[in-house]
Amino acid sequence: MTPPTEPDTQRIPVRYWIWLFGAVVSLLGDLTMTFAIGWSATQHGGRVAGLILLLAAAPRAALLLIGGAVGDRFGAPRVLLVSCTAMFLVTAALVPASAAVGEPIWLLVVLALVVGVIDAFFLPSSRSMPRLLVPPAQVPRALASFQVIGVVFAVSGTAVGGVLVNWAGLTAAAGFDALTFGIMIVVLIVLRGTTAPHGARTTTMFRSIVDGVRAAFGRPLTRALLITMTIAAGLLIPMDSLLLPLLARYHHWDAQTAGILIATRSLGVGVVSIRILMRGAFQRPGIVAMLGLLLAAVGFIGLSALDRLPLTIAAAVVSGIGVGTFTGHVLPLLMNSVEREYQSRLQSVIVLCQSLALVVMNPILGSLADVSSVGITGVCLGIGIAAALIGLVALSRPVIRSATVS
Repeated sequence: MTPPTEPDTQRIPVRYWIWLFGAVVSLLGDLTMTFAIGWSATQHGGRVAGLILLLAAAPRAALLLIGGAVGDRFGAPRVLLVSCTAMFLVTAALVPASAAVGEPIWLLVVLALVVGVIDAFFLPSSRSMPRLLVPPAQVPRALASFQVIGVVFAVSGTAVGGVLVNWAGLTAAAGFDALTFGIMIVVLIVLRGTTAPHGARTTTMFRSIVDGVRAAFGRPLTRALLITMTIAAGLLIPMDSLLLPLLARYHHWDAQTAGILIATRSLGVGVVSIRILMRGAFQRPGIVAMLGLLLAAVGFIGLSALDRLPLTIAAAVVSGIGVGTFTGHVLPLLMNSVEREYQSRLQSVIVLCQSLALVVMNPILGSLADVSSVGITGVCLGIGIAAALIGLVALSRPVIRSATVS
């Protein structure tokens, strides 16, 4: 592997750090609100909670392509500002509403639907901002900085949510979320004019969506990366929410131990992100990404075979390092594989593909874990083998091996 080139180590523009501050603050609010909604929904039973979470995901998935087209049509910063304003108004209104009527099912259903619709426009524009704020060669370091902070906030957001919900339920979480989106709105206003305009209204909305999908799947590198990432996402993303908790129960470990396993896996991702942030990307990130997928496979195979807790933690760290290496190099390649005017539409396709992969794989992996002849260890072994095969197949593609980040 070749060391990073000089442009990778130049300073990231100040405007990106300003945006990152607002983004991580709003992320903390989002995680707090997500925890609060889930906790409030579970008081009505598991079936109702599952339905409410589905109602949040369904409009998001249905409208993502439209949200991406709108972001590229009118400009991601503008759409992001409108989305944040809408979330601020919704969460601010939720404070007196929940204080007055409590947390009935109808209120949670309405909230889930509204948040799902807003997310369909918020997510593509938000995820395209690093590409609009920094030069192409600095995209890997910019994304790594967000990933490092995201690891910290993924833990702290749930903790904050727990404290607030224990204090005043959904009302406190909504007030806190409104505050964080208010900060993000101020940040976006400060950043007005710092990004080059990229919105285009020369085609109809339907044509814009078609052009975005064509840009994602019509180019050899983008198509190869997107297909690889989608298949890998269905195997790797369920790790924290499904696989590690099931593995902990299989070994008769408690919830605290399961939390330690998840945290150590996140630590592995954070280590790779810090390395990319400090040193930049490698000149052949496609090769490095697929080697990361092979390393993740080693970690999963270790999870399937090791029984002692210290060794299982070590396998979780290895898998986290592999996943971090994979995502830390694939996502910048995807961003830089299309022009700026397609960024929001590309992000909408990425989020949609990941969502569909999870919809398919979560129930499959969970069902296989319940089969006595397979079990959770068999699932981890199967994921390890499948991840290795995906990495090897991707490495056989010249377009991936020769890809560069700039």
